[in-house]
Amino acid sequence: MNIYAWIGIIGILLFTYLPLCKKTNRTKKEFLKAAATTLVVLGILTAVLIFHINYLFALLVGFMIFILLDKKTYTKVRLIIYGSIALLIIITAYFLLRDNPDYVLNHLEKYPQMSSFYAAQNGDELIVYEADTVRPLASTVKILVAAEYAMQVEAGKQNPDAFIPLADLDRFYVRNTDGGAHASWLEALKDDEKIKDGKVTLHEVAKGMITYSSNANTDYLINVLGTHEIDNRAQQLGLTQHEPIYPLVGALLIPLETDAKTVESLESIPMEKYRQLAMELSGKMQTGEIQANELSYNASLDIQRVWSNRLIGATARDYGRLLNIISNDELPETAAGILRDLMEWPMEFNRDNAKRFRHLGAKGGSTAFILNDALYADELEGNQFVIVLLMDDLNLWQSFLLQHNMNSFESKFIGSETFRKKVMSVLGKG
Repeated sequence: MNIYAWIGIIGILLFTYLPLCKKTNRTKKEFLKAAATTLVVLGILTAVLIFHINYLFALLVGFMIFILLDKKTYTKVRLIIYGSIALLIIITAYFLLRDNPDYVLNHLEKYPQMSSFYAAQNGDELIVYEADTVRPLASTVKILVAAEYAMQVEAGKQNPDAFIPLADLDRFYVRNTDGGAHASWLEALKDDEKIKDGKVTLHEVAKGMITYSSNANTDYLINVLGTHEIDNRAQQLGLTQHEPIYPLVGALLIPLETDAKTVESLESIPMEKYRQLAMELSGKMQTGEIQANELSYNASLDIQRVWSNRLIGATARDYGRLLNIISNDELPETAAGILRDLMEWPMEFNRDNAKRFRHLGAKGGSTAFILNDALYADELEGNQFVIVLLMDDLNLWQSFLLQHNMNSFESKFIGSETFRKKVMSVLGKG
C-alpha cells in the first residue's frame, strides 16, 4: 500500500468517527455503524497486507459490503439503482480485464518513443522495434548482476554455499521500496527452513534477487561482486550500450540523505555524480553509518519519477543478446548451470510450464512509470524464443493494463505463428 492508499483508509475512518464528536450522534445505531465500518476497513487491510490482494479490488469489495449492510439499500428503487451500477461495473470490468494481448501490441505501435521490443526465434531476429534505444531497466538489470555472480563462482572468487548473515542484507533494506519483495523472500526462506542460525547461503541471496526481486539482495551482491567487475562483464558479453552499474537502494536515499530534496535539484546532479552519491550512500548503509531499518521511503511521485528515469539503462537488443547467451549455454558449464537455476524460477513456481517448455527463464522490472520483461523459452517441440519488452513513461492506467495483458501477449507470441506474423506486420522487423 502506498501513501495515497493509507490516506484513503484514514479518510474513511475520519468520516466515520468525526460525527460521533457531536453528542446527539452518539446513539446505539451510529456506534453500530461505526463498528461495522471499522470491521470492513480492518478486512480491507488484512486482505491487502496479509493476503496480498489488490488494493483497488479489496476497496471495491469493501464498498459493496458497506452497501449491503445499509438497511436503506433494500428498497425497490435502491435495488434497481445498485443493480444497474453493479451490472455496469461487471460489463466494464469484463471488457477491461479480459485477456487482451492486442492491448500490448497497440501500445507498442502507438508509443514507439516510449517502447522497445526485441524478439528472436531459434537465434534469428524477428523484431527489433526501437531495440537500440537505451531505456531504464529497473529490476531487469538484475540479470546482468546474476551473470557476474555466476561467472565469479565459475572462477572460484565466490562460494555459493557460503553462509551470509541476514543482518548483512538488512543493512541495505529500506521499507516501502520494493513492494514487499524482500519480506516475501524471507517468508519463503522460513517456510522452506533455509535459514540456519540467522544465515542463508550466498546462492539463496542471488535467488532472492531474481525470483523475488529483492533490492536489498541486489545492492548486497553489487557490493560483493564490484561495480567495475559487473560493468566489464557487460562489455565482455557484448552489451555495448549498457550504462554503468550503481546501487539501486543507494540512489533512493539521495533525496533523504543529501541536500537534493527537490525534483529540480535532483535533475541538476550530473549522472556521474548521481551514481557516485548512490555508491557513497550504499557504503554508509553497509557500515551502519546510515541505519536503513530506521528509514521509511515515502517520496512523492515526482521524486520517484526522477529516480525511475535515472535507473541503469540499456537497450532491448543488449538484453536480447544476454538472454540468447544464457539460453544457448554459451557461458562456461558451471556459470551456465547457475544462471539457469536462477532464471528458470517460472518452471518451479508453475509446474504446468513443464508441459509446454523445456526451459523458461524470466526477469521483469517495474516502477510506477516503467514496465519491463525479459524472457527466454525453449519449447518441447524444439523452438527457442527470446523476448525483451522495455516500456517507460507510463501512466497508472497504462501500467495496469499492460501488466494485466503482458503474459497473454508473450504466451500468444510464442505459441501462435499467426499472431507472430500479425505483430511483425504491425511493428515490422526494425
